[in-house]
Amino acid sequence: ALPISHLWAHSWPMAAALLEKRLAALEHLGHEEEEAEEEHGPVRSKSKKGSRAVSKKRKKKGGGREGGAEGVDEAPDPFGHGPLTEVDLSASSPDEELGDEGTERLREALIGKVASLRRLNLRRAGLGVGGYREVGLLVMQCPALEELVMSNNNAGSDSLKGEFSEAIDHARSLKVLELQGCGLYDEGIEPLCSVMERFDEALRPVVGVKTLNLGTNYLTAKGARRLSSMLATNWKLEELDLADNNLMQEGGKELAVGLVANKGRLHRLNASQNKLKVDGAKPLFDVFCAKDAKFTIRINRPAGTRHGFVLGPKLVVTGLDFQGWVEKHGTEHPSDAVFTGDRIIDVNGHTEEDAMVNELTVGEALDVTLTRDGVCMEYLDICYNNLTSKGAEELRALVGMEKQGSMMGNQLRFDGGSRVVFLNAE
Repeated sequence: ALPISHLWAHSWPMAAALLEKRLAALEHLGHEEEEAEEEHGPVRSKSKKGSRAVSKKRKKKGGGREGGAEGVDEAPDPFGHGPLTEVDLSASSPDEELGDEGTERLREALIGKVASLRRLNLRRAGLGVGGYREVGLLVMQCPALEELVMSNNNAGSDSLKGEFSEAIDHARSLKVLELQGCGLYDEGIEPLCSVMERFDEALRPVVGVKTLNLGTNYLTAKGARRLSSMLATNWKLEELDLADNNLMQEGGKELAVGLVANKGRLHRLNASQNKLKVDGAKPLFDVFCAKDAKFTIRINRPAGTRHGFVLGPKLVVTGLDFQGWVEKHGTEHPSDAVFTGDRIIDVNGHTEEDAMVNELTVGEALDVTLTRDGVCMEYLDICYNNLTSKGAEELRALVGMEKQGSMMGNQLRFDGGSRVVFLNAE
């Protein structure tokens, strides 16, 4: 049973029966809208109150309407008005799982009805590789989709191949992607990383996902290395959850390399429960403690040509010469591309402004160090990584000496509490 607004249901005897009810409601919705449009013209909703949602609901005790069949709740307005904005078919037991066949039926039933769909929740829906494929085909029909929940559908390392990853590549509105507990392993994240590391000619990421959950997917140092490569050129992702994997010490180091290349665009990282120990946790901790992103580029500028920077006061970059040497460097090395707002702090070892300007004017081989002020991580969780009491104290001591962070329980708070590290000895 499903409400496409406030439609309630009671019993879930079999997933197939549930799906039939859901599809019947959707079909009824389509007929009602067609009849309404024929009589009154297109119905447009301007408020969220008029949006519809397809989902399961908690059962209500007692009989149904007018003493009818037990388990059918009273539904004063089964369909409501306005566009379909949410589909929640998550399951809490095997009897409620859609499975691959059910997902195919759902996709077919939703054709032409999901132009305004913003959230699709298929958590624990019993999906196999075929189910992921059907979800991919469905997502391709959803131009407004902002959140996709696929967690706890353990279909193995082939889950994200083909239509699913292609759908993510085309889902320009998608902001949240949850893939926790999907049994992906290192090989399984390759299709996702391939689309999330892509960028256009202006070096802007193609995929707009801001929150990604890959917890509990058996990822190792190899997976961390692949994620590190993706982070180097993905500047949209703001939150990454890698909790309960097997990154180990080497994985922590690999991930830190990607975070350095990412230059603070990732704001939140959960790397708890990964057996990082101190050797794997400290590199992540060091990245967190760096409040500004600094990087160096090398420009070989032939005599008589411009360096390619357009500079304002205090050598702040205000633009780049079109197809100049700096822009070309960014095309060849996208993780070290220069953007408006970056500030030059060193040229060939010179740090005084006049000396740096002189080097930029006359030098041919230029080693230019820039800083991206105030770009840094805001949240890091490295709890339950076998740090031991000695290791935890070592990290706390670094904070106390270098950053004067205040220590509250297992939290290290910075900048008035706006930036937090979670760590413990376990």
